[in-house]
Amino acid sequence: MKIIITESQYRMLENYTQEDEVTKKLLFNIWQNELDSDGEIDFDTKIANYINYKPIGRVHEFYRDFLGGWDNMVEKSYELMDRTFDTMDYDFRGGYNFKFKPQFHSDYEEDNLIFVNGPIESDGKVTLIMTDGETHYLKDLEENEDLWWEIDSEIRGVIEDILYQEVTKKTGIMVETNLCWIKE
Repeated sequence: MKIIITESQYRMLENYTQEDEVTKKLLFNIWQNELDSDGEIDFDTKIANYINYKPIGRVHEFYRDFLGGWDNMVEKSYELMDRTFDTMDYDFRGGYNFKFKPQFHSDYEEDNLIFVNGPIESDGKVTLIMTDGETHYLKDLEENEDLWWEIDSEIRGVIEDILYQEVTKKTGIMVETNLCWIKE
């Protein structure tokens, strides 16, 4: 009998150690005690430091296993992202005020990661604290190539911070922004 596995699964089996199994059991016990009445828990990467376990990617993997496995958590991630997010709902927006709804494709799934695109609503704004202190529409700044590369990077950072809070902490699935643009 032959068993066919992916390259990713092979690497996982190859690198799995006894220490991993002990760590996994320890983390499962910790997380079991932290579940709230709804069966929800928020992931905190500091747990790896607390138990002095270095491969943080493996901790995300254990967390997903604890919550029901990769497939279930990818599905839950998509459900959690199937809405419009508003930066005004968060404290860490850094002068940005915009709404976005992630676009995702199963083609963009990788080991511990889902890639999404982040189209921004056309009425999005930013206050340029380090330059003129004025508030500008993002669509107006998109034409300024000297400034847009930095704004684009910061927008992606804000989107990823929001999705970390709303998705990664609840599923163990990391989400990165592939592209973002201002919708017409």
